[in-house]
Amino acid sequence: MEPILNEQQSLMRETAVRLCKDYGGPKRARALRNAGTEMDVPAWMELVRSGWLCAAVSEDAGGMGMGILDVSLALEEAGKQLLMVPFAEVAAVAHVLGKIGARAENQLRAVQQGLQILMPALPQEGWGNVGSALPIARFEGGQWFLDGRIRHVPFAQSAQSYLVAARIGDEIMLCAVLRHLVKLDTVANVDGSTSSELVMDGSLVEESQVMVRGAQAQELLETLRDLLAITTGAALVGVSAAALEMTLEYIKYRQQFGKALGSFQALQHRVADCFVNLELNRSLVYRVAASYDAGQMHAAMAAAVKARTSRVALSLTRDALQLHGAIGYTDEHDIGLYYKRAIALAALYGNDINQTARFSALTL
Repeated sequence: MEPILNEQQSLMRETAVRLCKDYGGPKRARALRNAGTEMDVPAWMELVRSGWLCAAVSEDAGGMGMGILDVSLALEEAGKQLLMVPFAEVAAVAHVLGKIGARAENQLRAVQQGLQILMPALPQEGWGNVGSALPIARFEGGQWFLDGRIRHVPFAQSAQSYLVAARIGDEIMLCAVLRHLVKLDTVANVDGSTSSELVMDGSLVEESQVMVRGAQAQELLETLRDLLAITTGAALVGVSAAALEMTLEYIKYRQQFGKALGSFQALQHRVADCFVNLELNRSLVYRVAASYDAGQMHAAMAAAVKARTSRVALSLTRDALQLHGAIGYTDEHDIGLYYKRAIALAALYGNDINQTARFSALTL
């Protein structure tokens, strides 16, 4: 289904198609993976120049005054081309910083100008009630210090600072923690991306780096979690779409028993099911993102986006592998890159089971 986009959104998608093709693709993703490179720096700098990191920030706060739907359109194209950049994360953080206002003005300007990568560092165990898993903040000698661990933070080595939610008694505090003040334990994921554990043992947080506290901090934390679910879901739609397109091209020319694979009805039904599931996912992402921009979204729908896009992306890319036959299981074929990227993104910010449980908790 083609969405009804306004002129600005159509231009955003057209520009994203060109940029992501120029700075992405399976060949580039494979080279980055083989080199053990966490982030594609040239692609990231091009995203900074495009202004998309602050696309969903109001013009008054220095952004483009667009919405999460616009960001999702670009993220879908980034997913198709396997861009190895923290686009979804930093765009969500920038949107939250824009809501904080003057207190976060310097941080937002640094993100917009590409002077820093401010990565969200949130507990992901279950992606449900994370309150008990938050680091503990203590105030001593006129300064804040954080103690705790946060696992599964992507692009942590490339970031200059992290947006951390910490607990002060019954309150929540959102603050920026500098990279050199934490210890990192980093491992490689199956697709070449990384996952780091942040260890904070008395990590210093200056007063100027405390963004917000109390009820507003709790509200913005929930907003950030919802946005990460939506934006990652948009990237998963792109991964799924590219895998299906590659598979359709393959079964059109691959011959078996003297006929093209695509002529067999059983395979036609299988790819038709993949197509329907993909279009349902795309429609869901667009509808939920547009609802958020209109101020009408229920948090359960963000959970639904991540649950469904994760489940379908894994299922669809597995089908794509099988439809390619034995060659699909070799490392040399590009279809495996999409399967591995689907695995990594599906596990990030709550997998299918975690987000389905969250959806139930928010609706029952």
